Amino acid sequence: MDLIGRTLPPSLTCRDCDAELDPEGGIYVEAVGDTVRPVCSDHATDAVGVEVERRSRPENEEEWDEWYVITSVPNAG
Repeated sequence: MDLIGRTLPPSLTCRDCDAELDPEGGIYVEAVGDTVRPVCSDHATDAVGVEVERRSRPENEEEWDEWYVITSVPNAG
């Protein structure tokens, strides 16, 4: 599954334990249907390693609003 261009919520926290994830160097995500959810390395059983970049939507240029997947590494989990 191609995750490049998919969005993540503004807060990068693990869906299982609510740990804050540091996007520097990449994070793990799980894709379920159209939903991409961040997970920590402890809970990354079926996850994909990705690099993310924070962007704002055109209507909200002053605030960072979403994380976008810019690269993915299959089977990194």
